Amino acid sequence: MSKNTTLPFVSIIVPCYNVENFINKGLESVLNQSYTNWECLVINDGSKDNTENEIKKWVDKDARFKLISQENKGLSGARNTGLKHAKGDCIYFFDPDDMLDENCLESLTNLYQPSIDIVVGKNASVRNQTTTIINTLEHYNTTNTLLEDKNFVELALKTPFSVVAWNKLYNTSFITTNNLWFKDGFVHEDELWFFETMYYAKNIIFNSKVTYYYNIGNQSSITKNYSLYNLTSYLTVIEDIYTKYYKSEKDNQNKLITGTYILNFQITVVAAFYRFIKKNKNITYKEEGTTLIKRHLGNFKIEDFLKFNAKKTKQYNLFKHYAINNPEKAFRLIRNTNKKSILKRIESWYLKKTTRF
Repeated sequence: MSKNTTLPFVSIIVPCYNVENFINKGLESVLNQSYTNWECLVINDGSKDNTENEIKKWVDKDARFKLISQENKGLSGARNTGLKHAKGDCIYFFDPDDMLDENCLESLTNLYQPSIDIVVGKNASVRNQTTTIINTLEHYNTTNTLLEDKNFVELALKTPFSVVAWNKLYNTSFITTNNLWFKDGFVHEDELWFFETMYYAKNIIFNSKVTYYYNIGNQSSITKNYSLYNLTSYLTVIEDIYTKYYKSEKDNQNKLITGTYILNFQITVVAAFYRFIKKNKNITYKEEGTTLIKRHLGNFKIEDFLKFNAKKTKQYNLFKHYAINNPEKAFRLIRNTNKKSILKRIESWYLKKTTRF
């Protein structure tokens, strides 16, 4: 891919809620960008701590930082506010408890062309706001090469990559043309945004360099717990995808791909719930969560799925067969497909035998 000779104006959107302990290092990593043609819209989403005053220091330091204050609307509401005020050719989301590599925007804009929908940056996990990499997140292995004429939902199924909104350079016209907004009122909005952007994208390019340092050390992060609210939000995302993109789909192949994506998502959500319950024996909402899952699976059934992988096909069949009546057993059966021991095979046989319809 040839180097981009244009200098797109980038709108960096930073949603902030009670991040006074992180905001300075986060915004410092923005200020230190080798690429300079940007604005940074910092949305103070009703913070109760000293976040707003910390943001004001950066606004005073550099006019490219813009403070927008609002009543608390949640992460989705803050990002949507940023989208409404953005003036850039491209949109870039950044969470203030993380850090950007100093060459992040330069690396991504080098790959950008006005005809490209999304440039996907590579993510690394770090502990606290450092650049000491623990590992890298899932990333497509074909990099610096334009991918077009593909179904990107199918690509994400077959070769998974990070389901996050941040560290992607979105063409603003791509967002506005497809009327893309974050869904208000729940957590895990990234998962719906990811599906919709992959569904509508016509061409994507993946960067080969780590451009984003994702802080896994922030214990206040909403991803550290799995409450009934988390479960309900995940199920809401799936139900949204089902209603808008699966139920109404007329093209058989697209419906098959979307259905497979939903089925895979359902398995992931159910597995995460029971894995969390297993590790936290004092949780009191297991029965209520199970009821929610069973009701969801009864109302949002997938008729068929892509058989692109023998192991996945086995897991999908197990889930379709068992989960609606006993999702926990379905989770354990699927978990056992990842194990090779004879004990796991015996357990799987026993579970199937004791499941009644």
